[in-house]
Amino acid sequence: MKKVKKVAKYATNILAIVSALVAGINAVDGITIPYAIQIVKVIAVVNGVIGTFLLGQKAINKEDK
Repeated sequence: MKKVKKVAKYATNILAIVSALVAGINAVDGITIPYAIQIVKVIAVVNGVIGTFLLGQKAINKEDK
C-alpha cells in the first residue's frame, strides 16, 4: 500500500504541473491548445479522486491505531 500512496502523490504533482502548463501555454497569444479547458477540468477531477483516496487511507490508518 505504501507504493500505491507514493505513486499517487507523484501522480498528483505531475498532473498539477501538466495542468499548469496547458493553461499557461493556452493563455499565450497565438497559441491555442484544442480543448484546453476540458483537459484542465479532467485533470482537476483526477486530482480530486487521488486526493480523496489519500485522505481516505489516512482516516482508515487513524481508525486502525
